[in-house]
Amino acid sequence: MAKSDVKFEFKLDSRALNYLQRQFPERLTKARSKAVEAAGMVWSDEAKKITQSENHIKTGLFVNSIGYNSGAPAGGGDTIHELTETANMSKLSIGSAVSYASALEKRYSIMARAKDQSQERMAQVARTQVQKILFGGNGS
Repeated sequence: MAKSDVKFEFKLDSRALNYLQRQFPERLTKARSKAVEAAGMVWSDEAKKITQSENHIKTGLFVNSIGYNSGAPAGGGDTIHELTETANMSKLSIGSAVSYASALEKRYSIMARAKDQSQERMAQVARTQVQKILFGGNGS
């Protein structure tokens, strides 16, 4: 699994932030969490696309296990998808835990390249989630 960080900062007008903190604090937490999850899916999808288009593997096990299980034959134990929440931060670790994932990453830099290629789209989907949850209705 690649070790790198992608950070997003969203700034709200202080009046809007104060209002949301008083009236809908759960929306702030949910928006942050959903933004991180959405960005992680974009990153994972790009890694899957790179792996497939460059024919780095012969089986679907690795591809299906990157970031989230996208189908058989990968099981839950092969997927790295760990969301950690604190009061001010949501952190998502993604990757693959198949036995040869580290070797593939060292050789082809799949996750690192996927991050570079998808960073703009990751920011876009994260922004969309924040806007949808904070300002687009009931937050569901």
